[in-house]
Amino acid sequence: MKTGKIINQISSRLRRRSKKAQESIGISGAKSSVLNYILIASENHPVYQKEIEKEFGMRPSTATEALKSLEEDGLIKRVPEERDARYKRLMFTDKADAVKDVIREEIRGTEQLLLKGVTEEELNEFMRIAGKMLANLEEDEKEREERENRR
Repeated sequence: MKTGKIINQISSRLRRRSKKAQESIGISGAKSSVLNYILIASENHPVYQKEIEKEFGMRPSTATEALKSLEEDGLIKRVPEERDARYKRLMFTDKADAVKDVIREEIRGTEQLLLKGVTEEELNEFMRIAGKMLANLEEDEKEREERENRR
C-alpha cells in the first residue's frame, strides 16, 4: 500500500505543477500530457498514434479523440508517411511551436526539482525498480485483456 500511495502523491503533485504552466498557454487535461509526450518523443523519433496509445494505456478510440482535439486546436497535424500512407506521423504546427518552449522549460524545471539531492546511482536504481513495476502492471493488463477476450 505504501508504494502505490507515494506514486500517487508524486503523480498528483506533478499534475498540479504542470497544470499551472499548461493553463498559462491555454492547454489542459489529457491533451496537455499527450502534447508534452509528442514534444519530447518527437525530438528523437517520429511519433505515431499507436505510440500514444501504448504510452498512455489508451484505447485507439480514446487516442483518436485526444489527437483529433489537438488537431482542431491547431496544435498538431497528422502527416501521412511517404512509404505507407496508413501511418500518420504526429507533428507540431506553427501554433504549437509557440508553446514548445514553455512546455519544454516546465518539463526541465520539474525534472531538476525531482532530482534535487538524488545521486546518479540512486536515479538508476529508481528507474530500474520503477521499470519493473511498470512491466508488472503492463503484464497484468495484458493478461486481463486476454481473459476478457476469451469470454
